[in-house]
Amino acid sequence: MENKGSTSRQRRLSSAITASRRVSETRTSAAESDSNRPFENNALRLWTESRREWVGTREKPRPAEHREPVISWSTTYEDLLGTNRPFVKPIPLPEMVEFLVDVWEASMNEGAGV
Repeated sequence: MENKGSTSRQRRLSSAITASRRVSETRTSAAESDSNRPFENNALRLWTESRREWVGTREKPRPAEHREPVISWSTTYEDLLGTNRPFVKPIPLPEMVEFLVDVWEASMNEGAGV
């Protein structure tokens, strides 16, 4: 009877040793294969994917089309901004900025006696 118990323990021990070796071999194999692969920054990859979803795909900006100015060259500050009436057409921001800079420069020249 002792012989049977001893044999059973030996089988379990042998099985445990074999399993331990397999785990060790798997870890060694995984470590070796990891050392052969280039580093992959998973956090950067996830961040890039999230950013792409948030920003979306952007098309290349279209070249600016030449348009006729909305503001006439003879328009004064009072004509344009001295009333509560809405503009007839929307005025593009660059055109409005250019208009206001021209008005400002003209007022600076008048004050300087030029």
